[in-house]
Amino acid sequence: MHKFERSGVIARSAEACLGELEAVAWHYVRSVRELTGYAETVIGDAELYGTARGTLNLLLGLLQGQERFEELRSHSLGVGRARARQGIPLESLLRAVRMDFRFLWEAMRGHVPPGEFLEFSEEVISIWEAVEIHTTHVQAGYTDEIARVRAELELEHAFLLRHLLSESSTDERLHAQAAEALGLQADGVHIVFVANRNHARDFTDWVGRTLPTTVLLRLDGVEFGIAPAGDVTGPTERALLEKPVGISPSAHGVGEIAAMWRVARELSHWAEDGEAATVGRHWAQLARARLSPVSDAFSRDVLDSLGQFSEREVDLQIETVLNFLRIGSVTGVSQRMFCHRNTVVNRLRRFADATGLDVSKPMGASAARLALEAAR
Repeated sequence: MHKFERSGVIARSAEACLGELEAVAWHYVRSVRELTGYAETVIGDAELYGTARGTLNLLLGLLQGQERFEELRSHSLGVGRARARQGIPLESLLRAVRMDFRFLWEAMRGHVPPGEFLEFSEEVISIWEAVEIHTTHVQAGYTDEIARVRAELELEHAFLLRHLLSESSTDERLHAQAAEALGLQADGVHIVFVANRNHARDFTDWVGRTLPTTVLLRLDGVEFGIAPAGDVTGPTERALLEKPVGISPSAHGVGEIAAMWRVARELSHWAEDGEAATVGRHWAQLARARLSPVSDAFSRDVLDSLGQFSEREVDLQIETVLNFLRIGSVTGVSQRMFCHRNTVVNRLRRFADATGLDVSKPMGASAARLALEAAR
């Protein structure tokens, strides 16, 4: 508990001032109005007067000799919390609070006889100590309230973010709240991109430089961003495609962001330094992951159908097919594999005869890509 010595002149002048409390409090209100941050639209005169009267009453009571430290502590903490909720800047609040010293000094000095003025001046420290006790608790209440509000906002933000990223959620009202909280257009078109976990350290920095309109987020250790699709074009798009991120297709409206976030997160596993992962580039890996164990069973059937060939021949057929799928040209494959083009044609034919997958046709090529991707 705080204690400080009070001289007789301090106690007597404090007691006299209690009779003038209303006038002193209203004078305080008029002075506070001149401080930045104390606009009347934020705090009304009645509330400001009530706070000033309560504060001055407790401070004068302490100086008079009353043991009102706990009352002052509770009151001061409440003032700090209230001003934090009202958005008063801390600097303005502390300036207003420390004005109590001047008001107390001026009010009490008016009740000091000339013969006791020297003693009163020498005991001014007791007035300052009382005001500092009040100031300390006001600041503590303010910072506690700011921390509490920030924690509540973070919880709300996390709740809305999890809701936005949940594909099972269909509540449009919460979708709209999440969009507003995150700074997204509810009916806008967005791109979601997720950092590869091995390259997440610099994610925030380069995204901030490359795509400053991105909303940067983090959930369960995953770093990701949501950007307006209209901003991911031209040089910006090319720069993004060179980053180690998984990039989703466009999400039309916030209701589609959950599905696109899931796609981008899956794609991020295949992103590498210098090359992003997209559906266009990595559809086979994505399909394999989405279709497993179906894709595993299909791959096993395709490989089993090649059982009539030797292991060496199977390896050559698969290598030839994969090269053809990448290059799309028999001549190109023959040049890469250092063999005659007829050899390439024969291997592709034997693969087609055994598996039923003619890679020279789109349907067969896509199925073969899926089967061999699963096999790898």
